Amino acid sequence: MKIKMLISTVVFALSFKTFAQNAYVSTVDQDLAIKSIVLVPTTDNIGGIYAKPVEEQIRNQLNEDKQWSLVNYPKNLEIKSETLDENPAEVQKLLQTAKADAAITSKIIRGPRGISITLTLFVGREGLPLTQETLTDYKGFDTADIKMQASILFNNIKNRMPFRAVILSRRGQQVTLNLGSNYGLKPDSRVSVVQIIKVNRHPKLKILVSTEKEVLGRVKLFKVEPYLSFGYIELEKEPGVIGVGSKVMPDEFVKYATPITTPSGKILTDVTTRPDKDVAFGDDPKEWTPEPAPQYGKVEVLAGFSSYTQNVKITSPSAQSISGNASLAPNLLIRGELWLNPEWFVGASLRQSVFSIDNSLAGSSPSSLNESMSQYSVTGGYNFLLSNDFFGPKIQVSAGYQDTNFKIDDSTPVAFTSNKYGGLLMSLGGSFPLGPEIPVELGGRFDLFLNPTMSESPNSGGGNSSKINSFSFFGNYRLKQKFAIKGELLFENFSSDYKGGADRSTVSHKMTTLMGGIQYLF
Repeated sequence: MKIKMLISTVVFALSFKTFAQNAYVSTVDQDLAIKSIVLVPTTDNIGGIYAKPVEEQIRNQLNEDKQWSLVNYPKNLEIKSETLDENPAEVQKLLQTAKADAAITSKIIRGPRGISITLTLFVGREGLPLTQETLTDYKGFDTADIKMQASILFNNIKNRMPFRAVILSRRGQQVTLNLGSNYGLKPDSRVSVVQIIKVNRHPKLKILVSTEKEVLGRVKLFKVEPYLSFGYIELEKEPGVIGVGSKVMPDEFVKYATPITTPSGKILTDVTTRPDKDVAFGDDPKEWTPEPAPQYGKVEVLAGFSSYTQNVKITSPSAQSISGNASLAPNLLIRGELWLNPEWFVGASLRQSVFSIDNSLAGSSPSSLNESMSQYSVTGGYNFLLSNDFFGPKIQVSAGYQDTNFKIDDSTPVAFTSNKYGGLLMSLGGSFPLGPEIPVELGGRFDLFLNPTMSESPNSGGGNSSKINSFSFFGNYRLKQKFAIKGELLFENFSSDYKGGADRSTVSHKMTTLMGGIQYLF
């Protein structure tokens, strides 16, 4: 009986020794274990406008995190949080004082090109940064938007960790881990249990570049909750090597399609030799490449009709008012825009219209007069982009010169005269897409003319003062990346008041034009 007890004791001791050897954990692996974390106060260079809301956002995410426990930042701790990544000794001091396994810092800098946000995670006894996420030259300035970007960076920090979870408990083959359905796990999922044996760091920044891992085994899950999972060990490198604190990685392997092989077992890598090549690729197959986005400018060709009216008040030889109109005056417009960069642009346009109006002056001939309208303009302007997308919502401010010439047949006695309007203009316009799922863009433009002039033929005598009013609305329907159908509604009014010595007192041209056509972007 005593001999049996002695043998049992020896066997137990040897088994315990073997288990202790198998349960060895590398110091690198231990150094990366995170149970508690301290949040370092956020800093910015604009008086704390963004620092406080961003810090609160990260604090809320840490409080909701089921894997890390947030500890309070030590009071009266004098360290320069914005330079922690350059001072490992300060990080060690922080972790020791806070009694935390890790620390996370956030820094916001507003510069001339936008806002930059940097989040850094420090882990380990050496006080070195483990991962770092940075957003540079972000164009948004809204506080809620900055908070959302900081939240994305925090999630990226967690996703770049060299492991996803740890084993919380083990009983026989059954284990519990702190990762669940919120990560995408489900019953019958398999996860790998690993041990990190080496961390490869960036030679200058010291952040994690890659890790070398040793696979200890595999676990198959039978029950999955939002933040916990339960499974049993399928494979284990050695008995007892998987234990509490072991790192877990979901199986994330590259998946390949089943290869096509020859009867001899050779894999066919050339798609043109596959048995299904005709079905898969058709005749004369070509490599697909995405169509490049427009980057130089756009050209528009529009055609339509105008409702035109001309009114004149004659003072000599007798006071009377005459008018002429055309209900469907055909119009042709060619407009181009060249993008110097995403902000600056230059443009030009050419427009023509021909029609006829009745001669309503008593005793004047001919009774019907042919008239033409020709217009050209050159402009340069600036785009105020309201998002990071050039083709997103924008406001356009431009300046230039426009010339509009109304030329009409001569009549005897003179009824209508040819009028040529010109002047510098300032334009304010804008456009916005309805959404990514609706390929429609709406917009408008208002033109303000500065001291326009009007010349007349034949001359009525005396000078004049003129006004030009012009505004438009348009819509684009995107057919392809470089082609769109465009519709535009244009309202214009040209008017002049004559001074003393003229045989007429006022003249006006009113045009309401509806056009449609095609827009090509290149």
